[in-house]
Amino acid sequence: MTDDVQETEKINMTDNTAKTEKAALADKEWNDLQHDLETLGDQVKALRDHAGALGETVLGNMELRFQDVLSRANAYRNTTAAQIEELQKMALDQADQTQASLTESSKKSAAMAKDKARELWDRAEPLRQGAQEVGNGFLRAWSEIAASFGKAAEKVQTERTKDGADDKSSKTT
Repeated sequence: MTDDVQETEKINMTDNTAKTEKAALADKEWNDLQHDLETLGDQVKALRDHAGALGETVLGNMELRFQDVLSRANAYRNTTAAQIEELQKMALDQADQTQASLTESSKKSAAMAKDKARELWDRAEPLRQGAQEVGNGFLRAWSEIAASFGKAAEKVQTERTKDGADDKSSKTT
């Protein structure tokens, strides 16, 4: 599980780096556009000096259109920034919800595994008791066999001693 979390963090860091690079590129492009618009505005203002030659109406229309383009560009940027912010908040909320559900699932899974292990342990109790009884029976049988061998050995020893004494008495007679 921790490997998954580490891998997710690495992916997020890579995504954040890519997003940062994309954001920097977007900011640079916006700054370039703004600079171009400022240059265009300066040029439109410079045309005022030549208003007599161009005509006041044409120049007024150009200034109005320029202001319209400038305001639309700013409105587009503000709208786009707001949409991106909203999407980021939604993504973070979904990530939090997913993390919470994963945490809850892992807790439930751990509890289920613990319950299952306890159940298996309880079900194996008769087997453990049976194995203990078999072991105790084996020890009793082994001690009885050892006692029987001991008695048999004593009996053989006693018979040898008797036979040895009988042999000695038959040789003396």
